[in-house]
Amino acid sequence: MRFPRGASAESNEWRNAVDNIKYTSDGKKVLVVGKLNAEQTIVQEIFVSAGQEIPSGENFVVKSLHDAPAESWKDKNLRELEARYETDRKKLQSRIDEQSKRLYVAQQKAKFQADALLEFATKSSTDQLETLRKFMAGEITHIFVDGYRPEIVSWHDDNEPYQTDNWHGNFKVEGIKLVSLYGSSEGDLSYKINTYKDGSGCGHTCIPASSYEEALEIAQAFFDKRCDSYLKDDYSHLCIESWQKLKGIVVSPAVIEKYELEKTKATRKRIADLKAELAKLEAGDA
Repeated sequence: MRFPRGASAESNEWRNAVDNIKYTSDGKKVLVVGKLNAEQTIVQEIFVSAGQEIPSGENFVVKSLHDAPAESWKDKNLRELEARYETDRKKLQSRIDEQSKRLYVAQQKAKFQADALLEFATKSSTDQLETLRKFMAGEITHIFVDGYRPEIVSWHDDNEPYQTDNWHGNFKVEGIKLVSLYGSSEGDLSYKINTYKDGSGCGHTCIPASSYEEALEIAQAFFDKRCDSYLKDDYSHLCIESWQKLKGIVVSPAVIEKYELEKTKATRKRIADLKAELAKLEAGDA
């Protein structure tokens, strides 16, 4: 707003100009020029020019003036309704968007499930389905657990497949470790058993069997395959002692011979390394 030149914020002219700013019933901002009579007031409308408010135009007479812009009940109600509508519209749109996302995810999941079931039904082998049937019928008695330390686990064994605690000689059975079934959309089924009953720890591939003899047959096939790779130098981490703990497992003489030679070679190298380290220590003391 333009004030008289030289007027400070504390001057009477500034205060009088601010006090004389009013609003008409139809929302115009005006400067009070003076009183016409007890009921009517002479005012001049204020416009904005170049970012400044300035009184401009001809004076006119009004009957009602307000200290703040007046708003009719209708305008106020319409404004509140519009604000409420916009708030509700945003909430509803947000819910619609969220539901659309959930529907899309559900459709994708349903599609993958249907495709997986179809592939499983058409590609799964009879032997795998028969193993699953035996599991559910309680006909599985033993499991061959593959790994660095292979095992043949019996459900009637004193320790396996139970999770036990033998801390300070206090033997305690904490629970049973369950076998987990894994599958792919191509119809392949595989089974795993974990270190702990809650499914944590290392997961080892296991093959179900209906007897110890069947489990041993499976273990022998796994072991023979490793031995072939071991003799061809394609596999170096063969722990024969662990396999020999499986009652009935057969180790070929060629594998034993190579294994013993490598053990002897490793022992001699260890002795040589220790002698060299001892010689360095003795030289240091001298």
